[in-house]
Amino acid sequence: MDIPKKQHDDPSGETKIWNHMYVYTDTLALRCATELKIADAIHRHGEPITLHELAASNLPLSADHLHRLMRYLVQIKIFTMHESLDEEPKYGLTPASELLLNHHERCMSPAILMVTDPDFLSPWYHLIDGLDGKSMAFEKAMGKGIWEYLSEKPEKSRMFNEAMAADTRLLTSALIRDCEGMFGGIGSLVDVGGGTGTALRAIARAFPHARCTVYDLPHVIAESPAYPEIERAHGNMFESIPPADAVLMKCILHDWDDKECIEILKKCKEAVPRDGKVIIVDVVLEMESKHPFNKVRMNMDLDMMINTGGKERTEEEWKELIYAAGFAGYSIKNISALQSVIETYPY
Repeated sequence: MDIPKKQHDDPSGETKIWNHMYVYTDTLALRCATELKIADAIHRHGEPITLHELAASNLPLSADHLHRLMRYLVQIKIFTMHESLDEEPKYGLTPASELLLNHHERCMSPAILMVTDPDFLSPWYHLIDGLDGKSMAFEKAMGKGIWEYLSEKPEKSRMFNEAMAADTRLLTSALIRDCEGMFGGIGSLVDVGGGTGTALRAIARAFPHARCTVYDLPHVIAESPAYPEIERAHGNMFESIPPADAVLMKCILHDWDDKECIEILKKCKEAVPRDGKVIIVDVVLEMESKHPFNKVRMNMDLDMMINTGGKERTEEEWKELIYAAGFAGYSIKNISALQSVIETYPY
């Protein structure tokens, strides 16, 4: 079939392909800025910084090469550039680059370094291998599943945990800020798969009336800090969950397939009283949404498919899981985070 001449003359398709083909430039330029701690250097300077001052604050760098990197980072709005007729251009921070500051409460640097690490990028080159539904791209790339891989690579496990902790801080901040009413009437709360308890500790401090327990596998709890605000319990969520007024699961179910999610949800239901609830904090996909996080949520779905065999779910898919596990109803609340809050009611 001949392509209409109008389509030959329209550069938008070609532009789109070129932009997608080079999108990794954004990703790896951001990683480079993170590794060089450029945001920290500007912050220490106390005001926008010249190229030469910036070069002097790092390892010996080519002024020309650093200029070209910074020019690109300004173009993608990670940093600002201030120009005047009689002074050298100066580079400043933006709301995005402030999230690269290592002292920032919501610092995203650990997540950037993990997501862009060569080992964690490698499975994406095996995306096609994982489309058969029988194996995961991560296994094809690394020769083993992600959890086994992390258990054998302490430095990668540390990187992964630091990235998850950074993501948890972002999420917990939104959860506490946007869901005060949800936690207000809870007398006891169990955080299933709560890791080292960082998130639950923040929740316990914000809602001191609630008795909070972090619940995870024995080796995780053994290595977790003994925070005075929270209790610790170990076990397997597929076998049992400690009783509480409410059960919290943050970014847990997206790691598992539907059958396993139903098993976990049934155990959660057994753990709460008739007037209790299970609080799921996870992505809710909306195909036609204009939400600024929507594309990232779609990215996360492919990420789960590639790395864990799990998935992000639409509301309809969540509904099917919740009712299949025997729950009577649910409600969804959007918060200022990638994830949403799904309150499920057992009876």
